[in-house]
Amino acid sequence: MHGRPLRAVVASLLLAAATSLLPQTARAADEKLGITWTQYNLPNGLQVILVPMPTSPVTHVRVLYHVGSKDERPDRQGFAHMFEHMMFRGSAHVAPQEHMKLINGVGGYSNASTAFDVTQYVDTVPANFTQLALWLEADRMSSFKVSAPIFQTERLVVNGEWRNGRNRPYGTMWEDLFAEAYKDSPYKWTPIGNMDQLAQAKVGELQAFFNHYYVPNNAILVVAGNINVEETKAQIEKYFAWIPSRGGVEKNGVTEPGLAKNIPQEPPQTQPRSVTVTMKVALPRVVLVYHMPKPTDPDFDAANMMMEILGDGRSSRLSRALVTNDNPLCVDAEELSEGLEDGGIMGGFATVLQGKDPQDVEKVMREQMKLLRDTAVSPDELEKAKQEERLALATRFETAEKVTDELGNTQLIYGNLDRVKTARARIEAITPADIQRVAKRFLNDDQSNLLTIVPGNPTPQQSATEPLAAASQAATQAVGEPPTAEAKPVDFPRDYPTTPPMGDTLPSATFAKGVESTIDGVHVIVMEDHRQPTIEWTLTTRMGSFADPQGKEGLADMTDEMVRRGPKGKTFDQFNTELDNRGITLEISDGGDNTQISGFCLTEEFPTAIAQTRSMLLNPAFDPGEFTRVKNQDVDSLRNALLTDPTTLAARALTKALYGDSVLGRLQTPKSLEALSLDDIKNFYKQLYTGRDAVLMIAGDISVPDGQKAAAQLLEGFSQNSLPPVAYELPAPATTPQIILVDDPDAKQSVIRLGERAYDLHNDIKFAGSLASEILSSGIESRLGTYVRAQKGYSYDVQGRFSPSREAGAFIGSAAPRFETTADTVTAMLHVFEGMQSQQVPDKELAAAKFEMAGSMLMGKQTVSDQAAQRLTGILNGYPADYYDKYAARVGEVTAQQIQNVMQTYVNPDHLITVVVAPAAKVKDQLQKLGPVTILPMSQVGPQ
Repeated sequence: MHGRPLRAVVASLLLAAATSLLPQTARAADEKLGITWTQYNLPNGLQVILVPMPTSPVTHVRVLYHVGSKDERPDRQGFAHMFEHMMFRGSAHVAPQEHMKLINGVGGYSNASTAFDVTQYVDTVPANFTQLALWLEADRMSSFKVSAPIFQTERLVVNGEWRNGRNRPYGTMWEDLFAEAYKDSPYKWTPIGNMDQLAQAKVGELQAFFNHYYVPNNAILVVAGNINVEETKAQIEKYFAWIPSRGGVEKNGVTEPGLAKNIPQEPPQTQPRSVTVTMKVALPRVVLVYHMPKPTDPDFDAANMMMEILGDGRSSRLSRALVTNDNPLCVDAEELSEGLEDGGIMGGFATVLQGKDPQDVEKVMREQMKLLRDTAVSPDELEKAKQEERLALATRFETAEKVTDELGNTQLIYGNLDRVKTARARIEAITPADIQRVAKRFLNDDQSNLLTIVPGNPTPQQSATEPLAAASQAATQAVGEPPTAEAKPVDFPRDYPTTPPMGDTLPSATFAKGVESTIDGVHVIVMEDHRQPTIEWTLTTRMGSFADPQGKEGLADMTDEMVRRGPKGKTFDQFNTELDNRGITLEISDGGDNTQISGFCLTEEFPTAIAQTRSMLLNPAFDPGEFTRVKNQDVDSLRNALLTDPTTLAARALTKALYGDSVLGRLQTPKSLEALSLDDIKNFYKQLYTGRDAVLMIAGDISVPDGQKAAAQLLEGFSQNSLPPVAYELPAPATTPQIILVDDPDAKQSVIRLGERAYDLHNDIKFAGSLASEILSSGIESRLGTYVRAQKGYSYDVQGRFSPSREAGAFIGSAAPRFETTADTVTAMLHVFEGMQSQQVPDKELAAAKFEMAGSMLMGKQTVSDQAAQRLTGILNGYPADYYDKYAARVGEVTAQQIQNVMQTYVNPDHLITVVVAPAAKVKDQLQKLGPVTILPMSQVGPQ
């Protein structure tokens, strides 16, 4: 359960809803939207939105509670986030861990997220299991009870999540930024919470928080997917209507939605603020933000558009000024915005190139803000931003999950779903004068908040235990929340089910195949789907970074970057501007044994998009100045990751240990990138970019003949050169256990990777391996999740999965525990593995895992993009066209003996490689009790 990213702007813009108090049904329809909805309120104040989507294979259920970190007492930061975790630990009729187990057991997906203003719980299930998701959400809304064991265990898990954040590069940036930008508002702390304060919290305090906020009149229920509206209304009435409201205004026997709140507001900022912090990073970072209007402010839409112009995309103002010009100062530069109920922040951030001055970067950023204030943006620049918004609108109802996100948050923000239908009109109405007016109103120097991050020993964090009694008392009085409380009494209706209402037999999944042809020697598939006015395409050539020459690792990646720089006759900036003006996304990525050029656009822009793809593909500029800029930025970025990211170090150390100096084990380093020349790029381009055995997939709002015509236009004259030879000669697998300790003195927690060589994709044991992976790792109710996370509280996330590829395969385990439990975590993981080796999986557990995997196939066919990706993967792997149609059946044939065999064969403690990244002084002694330890300095894993 991961907290929502802070940059997920719209999802956290939550305002109290102001809807009709009477239970009524309102039909809303708009042909341009492509969806209809039914909206009504239950007498207890629960707001309900139902959206039938007959073509969807799934249903998505979302419950939005209007409570977030903003509602916490100042001395109990993290309560909202704690409930995101604890609410999966059982209720009156649901055992601990059972919620996710039931959802995952039908192939569904369940999660939760906490933001400043909202906590959301989501369940995606095959459509005939809708009632199951509703029952589960109602049971915990009505009867969740905080207990000491639940709190203590999940507090350890939250603590692990908190440490995870600090173990990443720039890990405390958001906390430092919000503490600087807000002085009175509770936005000055972030949703992750304060670990010292959580350690001091009492169970009764948490129960009081739940009793106050987790009530029907403080929630919205949105159900979208393949549902019958009347049947779903009856189920909602059965499961939710009886739940008592709390603290709401009642009129004529009906409770008004929403709770009274008195949250401290941030006063207008009248002076600039600035703070410098040190972090364990290789590159400085400059963050400059201002306060953003509330979402109900008439200027909110224009402010969002202004941020797109400022820093969204390669042709944005910040990118041009700091990254893509002839004298770059930065590795990256982007807009940064977080819309919040009481007014968020907006601005930008930039990561400074080695040797450049952060003060120069700040100066450029302030100049860009001044330019927005003083000069109206050009019509072309505004049109480019509008085109990006049109593209986003075209896909906002692509899946049931997107529908619930859009409608649920709109209802919380504005209390009026008709606003959904005016989104396009509001975008089109924005003028250059609107942008300039908003800039003058908000982007003044006296309203600025500057955070400068510089390399060095991390700045000590302020103690979380400073006296806050007066503020706590004021906050308690404001919301009427008692300091402690007992669990709410629950009087279930007589006909309320005490066992899960399960659906019928899981429907089978049949994937689209598309129409195949061969054009200019390339395998072409066109997949026609007119649900959304968009088209995507992927051209896959059959070689990538595995062909990098030894000593020049990174050549394929840099070749891809240089091709993406655009065709001859255009600068990088001109090329990006042409793409951005039409909302065309065009990217190139490396897959080891393949290279993929992928694009996405609105239907009407497809001819232009294909022409631009062709010019880039066949006639790349390979400009010397661009090459120098790209190389310098890539070297700095890699150095930063190798110095500051323990996860990167752990992955590199394990890869090297598994695959040695083979093509699978060779990794790019700053030294290997610096060794590259432009001639290397030009020569390698001729080897990588060839139509020999290539595959072109075109999917979306296009007919088969038009798709084939576009393919012919793209591929005409495309090289048919031979692919570069690659020898996949792997070293012999390890025959003795190894413990490798990468000494990272500044790490905030341990990062563990366990690995052993295993089977590749050509081995049919993969079906048993996939089931073993699900049983070990699928959700917090999995074997690893239950034992290592839930029972022991060692690691926020713990996994153990088989990862086969076309050339090799491995079993990989991962965890991130506290230093003092590092060896215990390894032992606990081995204990779980041994349990599957020594005893066969029980029939019930095996059947549930098979059912789960069959259901997950439905999750993978919601969009044409999903189906196109499956089809492409099948072709690259050499699978027959109906491979994924029959996948569930093949999994269904797996026996418990086969699962035991795959675990015994490929997860052998006597061959297992254990990699730990942590301060050697803190974990060496405990690891040595497990076996001999090889200590490596960070520089040996990631050469500088």
